[in-house]
Amino acid sequence: MSPRTKHVNSEPPKLGVQKAAVLAGGFLSGAMMNIAMISVPVFMDTNKTATHMVAQWSRTYDYGHIILPGICIGACGLYVFSALRSQKNWRRYAIAGLTTLSLVPFTWIVMTPTNNTLFALEAGGNVSDMELVQGLIVRWSLMHAVRSLLPLIGSIVGFSGIMLDS
Repeated sequence: MSPRTKHVNSEPPKLGVQKAAVLAGGFLSGAMMNIAMISVPVFMDTNKTATHMVAQWSRTYDYGHIILPGICIGACGLYVFSALRSQKNWRRYAIAGLTTLSLVPFTWIVMTPTNNTLFALEAGGNVSDMELVQGLIVRWSLMHAVRSLLPLIGSIVGFSGIMLDS
């Protein structure tokens, strides 16, 4: 049998799970980046008081904390499943999953001090130092933008696995 005949008769690999993982990681990155690129600038442009700005940041954090970890876990689960099913590119899918999941330790190690400061300001009630609050939220936003790139990098690595599996 010639190589061409063999190729014509072979089935293409099924890549639905891998594609779903890449899409979930890309969606997660976009949803996260939206906060840093749209929501935080709106806070900066529209808030007249530091107390209100801290409250808005806290509510945004709460909603993100409810929705985004589930998407991260789903994407990572899909990458793990892809790694287990792939014979030649399993490392790429494993790296994609680990890169996506690395946003968790990034949060704990890099962002927790700023998060805790903002939560303490909110718990204290009336916050008067607008410059302090703006500085903290801008710092948080920059760290969050960096964190948002992790699932995007995971998606790029996962996509490279799909291209090699195709």
